[in-house]
Amino acid sequence: MSASAALMTRSWQAGAYTCTLTVQRPKPGAVVACSVEWSPEMPRRLTEGELAQYRAGRNAALAAVSAGLGINAAVLEL
Repeated sequence: MSASAALMTRSWQAGAYTCTLTVQRPKPGAVVACSVEWSPEMPRRLTEGELAQYRAGRNAALAAVSAGLGINAAVLEL
């Protein structure tokens, strides 16, 4: 997903990786969707510490996005 057309972006560190959450501008009445990109590459595995950093950053980013848009957000982990 390109950050150039994004409504909002938030970045955080998870170990040696940078995660960037991007929210596209939704059409009226549409569901708001976002994506997370990893840099320099998507990891195959995360350590427990990296996973904790990822989740904390993700949760903070989603809270900021939700507050900024005045919406509720939910995360489903499988």
